[in-house]
Amino acid sequence: MIRENLKMAVESIKSNRMRSFLTMLGIIIGIMAVIIILSAGTGAKNSMMAYAEEIGSTTINIMTTGHAEFTDYFTDEDLAAMGELPGVTAVTPLVNSYGTVVYGRNDNWGYIYGCAPGFRSIQGIKMVSGRFFNEDEYNAERKVVVIDDVTANRFFGSTNVVGLEVDIYSYARDNTISTKAKIVGVCKNPNANIFYEGMNSIMYMPCTLVNRLFYEGDMTIADVYIKVADPADKASVSAAAISAVEARHNARGRDAYTLYDMQQQVDEMNTIIGMIQTFVAAVAAISLLVGGIGVMNIMLVSVSERTREIGIRKALGAKTGVILQQFLTEAAILSLCGGMIGLGLGYLGSFGICALVGVEPAFDLGTILMTMAFSAGVGIFFGIYPARKAAKLSPIEALRHE
Repeated sequence: MIRENLKMAVESIKSNRMRSFLTMLGIIIGIMAVIIILSAGTGAKNSMMAYAEEIGSTTINIMTTGHAEFTDYFTDEDLAAMGELPGVTAVTPLVNSYGTVVYGRNDNWGYIYGCAPGFRSIQGIKMVSGRFFNEDEYNAERKVVVIDDVTANRFFGSTNVVGLEVDIYSYARDNTISTKAKIVGVCKNPNANIFYEGMNSIMYMPCTLVNRLFYEGDMTIADVYIKVADPADKASVSAAAISAVEARHNARGRDAYTLYDMQQQVDEMNTIIGMIQTFVAAVAAISLLVGGIGVMNIMLVSVSERTREIGIRKALGAKTGVILQQFLTEAAILSLCGGMIGLGLGYLGSFGICALVGVEPAFDLGTILMTMAFSAGVGIFFGIYPARKAAKLSPIEALRHE
């Protein structure tokens, strides 16, 4: 009986190819959208998480708190003392600012990171061309800058821009302060995996220069990053670093310093990205419901067109359950065929979308199977009403139908 129902369902679908395709179109689009969103989203998430976890597992961030006094801010001597702790491979201060980078008629708002040469290894900054500024440039407060590749391509159409000068305007104070800076290197923009128009520029400059120019030497260091060789040493190095600066500034018991665990930031980012991905996939899945309504609509039309056929089958002894199974089988086949086509298009589309944003698509077998099961379920659910309507037709009324 199952084989007979399958055969009749396939024949019905084949006899109305265009209508069947249009019926499946909603399912196709829904499955394709869900597969692309999940695979591309998971790929981007994995890429960012790999980068963030690599940084977070070996990075310690110590900051001053609201209880800190002016004398509690970090000094060059503090940085040197923390750099001598066992297991520490790099220490760098960080002074954040923001402003605009300008070259000719091109300008873009962005972030200015005043740091030390060790910030490159701590943050895993990847160079595209040129180099990061060195210790001599840091100590001499040279007017040098490392810009990101997105800005370089936008301004110059190339990343081979080492030696050119740009104007940098900072808004750290109430008044705007500007300086010319020589480009010594171009780095990979860490946000480039999530491409969007008007991406903010990223500029790395010597902390000594940023402090003198944009803060007129008044701003002291409130943020320090430490890189450890072994992630297992993070806890001990963190305790030793805070203990050292508390002793140097006589700050024990005053809660002047706090530790920010970069791994916590990674976990928070992972949660947020997962929530966004789930929400977007849920929105895309709405098209599956629309496709299911399309299946129900066409099945109702099919029941109306085949009323006499149904009457003949029931007059010959076909039971109500057999008629019900026949139309449910047809609805399930339409949904499954649409799901398979959508799966194939989604698979191909994922590579195209991921190529644009520069990530590798990630496919999860469980998610794919769940999506296909949901597709079939939608078809069967929306096929129940037409199937029940067909099954309940009176043989006499059906035979008299024209």
